[in-house]
Amino acid sequence: MSGADIRAVLYAMVDVAVDSLAEGTIVRLGDLGSLRTSISSEGKATHDEVNASAIKGASIIFTPGTRIKETLSAIKYEKV
Repeated sequence: MSGADIRAVLYAMVDVAVDSLAEGTIVRLGDLGSLRTSISSEGKATHDEVNASAIKGASIIFTPGTRIKETLSAIKYEKV
């Protein structure tokens, strides 16, 4: 597989991920992990007070797959 093939796959993956995240769907990337959207908002006393203006921000959360998480726990640190 060439570098151009890999770039093409990554560009296509971004297009699919953008569409899926915009629909509120979790994007599963196999062993790599997953992407999902998250929002923060003002607290409201009743559900009638909740509307789109209460949303203060949105972000994308990446959750690494099992093998990547295991790598983090196996890393040894030393002062250089």
